Amino acid sequence: MPAFIGLDVGGTKIQAGLVSAKGMVLSRHRLPTDAKSGKAAVLANITQAIRSIWKPGIKAIGVGIAGLVDHEKGLYRQGPNMPTEFKNLRLANILEKLFKVPVRLDNDVHCFTLAEASLGAAKGKRHVVGLTLGTGIGGGIVIDGKIYRGRDNGAGEIGHTTVDLSSAITCSCGKNGHFEALASGSAVTAMYRQKTGKELNAADVEAAANQGDADAAETMAMAANALAAGLANIAQTLNPDIIVVGGGLMRSEMLWKPALAGFKTAVAYPPLTSTSVVRAKLADDAGMIGAALLHRNK
Repeated sequence: MPAFIGLDVGGTKIQAGLVSAKGMVLSRHRLPTDAKSGKAAVLANITQAIRSIWKPGIKAIGVGIAGLVDHEKGLYRQGPNMPTEFKNLRLANILEKLFKVPVRLDNDVHCFTLAEASLGAAKGKRHVVGLTLGTGIGGGIVIDGKIYRGRDNGAGEIGHTTVDLSSAITCSCGKNGHFEALASGSAVTAMYRQKTGKELNAADVEAAANQGDADAAETMAMAANALAAGLANIAQTLNPDIIVVGGGLMRSEMLWKPALAGFKTAVAYPPLTSTSVVRAKLADDAGMIGAALLHRNK
């Protein structure tokens, strides 16, 4: 059977999957990105990830990577988690020369959304928005089975929309009041640090809230309010059939349930309260599957 390789390249780890033409993950491999060691190390790890699951008959390789991507040129423009030397890197061309098969490149959350729209929680829906809640917040838009890219393939940068002009919390991009700065894992850490001077990750802040820590509970409530506002902005701007939420933070019940309730009251028009907001179905496989599917989503 023809098979594809899909790569999900993040700032901390690379996930590689051998994916069938129907989108089934046949095998997978994970290894560190090691972005702190520079461009050569990241390229070596991407190459090793591909080789770890390579088999004869591979038709093509797809790569999803966080940041701004020129998908037509196979060019990685820039992103917050990759080495500085990675800017304007012709990654698709490098991999094509090494592996002698076609390579397509796109933003990682575009790939996540494509997978969920094609085979996951949004299968059968025409207008789909994907949202990933992790260290940061990423977004993607799929309309009638095709990624909506905008002029610069930058459509879906939902994490950098503004939800609170009065906020003094700075986003990873350097701006204040962004969705990512108020509702991501790093936001929860930053808001709790601002209140207490203590450094806890988002999971530990939630655990502290469950144990009666008032500052932690207030932090989680602030993040849930911001998530509700972000979801309402998506529903009112794009009017999708469904918003699919993935990433590690979406597992937080203390964030998820209040955000869904807040979303219902935040939207301006009653019909928008029926917009489906659901958790992702494909879990950690979504990025790999979506990257492989790039070859049929040109």
